[in-house]
Amino acid sequence: MSFKLGRKIKKFKKIILLLIEKISPNTYNLILDIKSRSKFSNIIKKINNTNHQVSFGCDKLNDINNFEFKNTSQNNEDGIINYIFSKLQIKKINFVEIGFDYFENNSLNFIVDTKKGLFIDGSKDKVYLLKKFLKLYFKNKNIFVYDIFINKKNINQVLEKFFTRNEEIDFLSIDVDGIDCYLLENLNFKPKVLCIEYNFWFGNTYSCAIPYSDKFIWKVGSTYSGCSISALNKIALKKGYCLVALESNCVNAFFVRKDLAKNFQILDPSIDFKIPKKFNKVFFNKQKDLLMKKKLNFI
Repeated sequence: MSFKLGRKIKKFKKIILLLIEKISPNTYNLILDIKSRSKFSNIIKKINNTNHQVSFGCDKLNDINNFEFKNTSQNNEDGIINYIFSKLQIKKINFVEIGFDYFENNSLNFIVDTKKGLFIDGSKDKVYLLKKFLKLYFKNKNIFVYDIFINKKNINQVLEKFFTRNEEIDFLSIDVDGIDCYLLENLNFKPKVLCIEYNFWFGNTYSCAIPYSDKFIWKVGSTYSGCSISALNKIALKKGYCLVALESNCVNAFFVRKDLAKNFQILDPSIDFKIPKKFNKVFFNKQKDLLMKKKLNFI
């Protein structure tokens, strides 16, 4: 009962905020500023944090998972990113982050050492708040925030606005909750390191993805989204990348460009696939079977 009431209150608050936004955009932005103030200071604390605590999301770990930690990432991506770039001996990073939350994403943790950065998201609120945060704390940094929904047709045009062919992108993170693999498939740039979401509910047997749609919006709680790790790995291999990490929360896959991958253990999705320990195998297999009955593209 309290859960249902909480959802109703949250929905009511959202309606009120939408009305305020229509009537007075300045008042709406002021409310956003007030709500985000504590999170801004918290981000800085996290960026400066050196006391890393780790909670592994699964019991099956590769060697690289032992380097996991979380500062400003959603899961334990920060530790894996830090490890990869220490192995590559790259300190000043050019990054692109497609799909972000202003207080929690894969690029915030190394923003101090950023050479050039680009954040992209279709949410004007997230873009507004991240711009506000950067202006307050990193106003002299060469970092851009761009408000646009990325699709497979515009991804290269958008990146070309900010990066020339002579500028290498060191790190590219794609988290758009659905068509991630199609963005990679159509990418003309060759970043050194990729972090891309996959859907573990597909398992490690099928190489498949949801059908492409510019208008796809993930429904919170739904398993119908994204692609299998096998499909993502196939696309990455064709693009010249090697799978080097599956973070233990079973959400993100990390790839390193082949010419830079000699010092990394290359993973096999069929062997190194992981399931979050919060789900038992019976429940997992049941959800996977239901998902496989939906409309899918097999790659």
